[in-house]
Amino acid sequence: MRTRLGRAPGTAIRTGVAMVAGLLLIAAATARAEDAPPPAAAETAPAQEASAPAKPPEATVEQIDNPQVFNLWLDPENYPRVERAVNVMNARTTRARALNFLVDHRAFEPFQKNAFRDWVGFDAGSLKIGLTLRYGILDNLEVGVQRLSNGGDLFDTYQFDVKYWALRADQALVDVAARAGGTWYAAAEGPDSGGGFAQLIVSRSLREYLWVASGLLYHSNATNENRTGQDLRRSGREYALAVPVGLEVRLQTFFAWDAEACFNVAGYHAKYPVLSTALKIISYRHTFALIFSNSQYITADGLVANTSRGIHDLIVGFTITREFNL
Repeated sequence: MRTRLGRAPGTAIRTGVAMVAGLLLIAAATARAEDAPPPAAAETAPAQEASAPAKPPEATVEQIDNPQVFNLWLDPENYPRVERAVNVMNARTTRARALNFLVDHRAFEPFQKNAFRDWVGFDAGSLKIGLTLRYGILDNLEVGVQRLSNGGDLFDTYQFDVKYWALRADQALVDVAARAGGTWYAAAEGPDSGGGFAQLIVSRSLREYLWVASGLLYHSNATNENRTGQDLRRSGREYALAVPVGLEVRLQTFFAWDAEACFNVAGYHAKYPVLSTALKIISYRHTFALIFSNSQYITADGLVANTSRGIHDLIVGFTITREFNL
């Protein structure tokens, strides 16, 4: 019994020394692991690639400052060649191999009379509706055909003409054109009548922001709201000569203000000159103009003969154009 008790302290000492040595060895190994450098990226990459699926490459997004749609609709190079204010033409012609289609509406009733009930005159009846085609044979030569409905007249009006852009401003400081054609008054109850017309046009443009046009307009058998029936059959007896003036101001590249007047100076005429003003929107191959005028007549025979409406009898109308490249 004494022998066992005597051995116990020695065994405890040896056990304690072994435990201390083990703890020292573990502490040293831990310190070496903390001081060791991190594994290289090249060594860990295969393990990461093996553990996670590869991601597809991100798509490259290209930023476009001027998208194509913007260029088409707002680039002035794509605008139609504007060759008129409202009805008064400048010297320009439709582009070569291009077809210009125009739709005109003119109310009869003054817009301020029963404006809401008659929708500024469009519901009051006796509208005049014009349909026009103009084709550019060459860059300085065009032909046109126009039909104007009867409205309150006894006939429809058909107009045929040729326009030649003879001189350009870069050669002679002004643009000069000559226009000639004929008018056919198609009466449903007959007989029909007609006449001829000729026009000299002189115009000048200032960097597309401003243009003004004038000249002379002659018709051999003019008409207006005072001459709408039987007397038109006396072809050649009611000639008229007028001086048209047209102006367009570009407030923006796509927005313009137009004003024009046609002053009779000889022959048959009514009391007041034909006056028109419009706000015009220009875009890709299109124009739209909201018009105020004192006359429904938009063909040469009506413009040249003045009107019996004063400035207090303004009517509302609009014109839509579309240019087609053929």
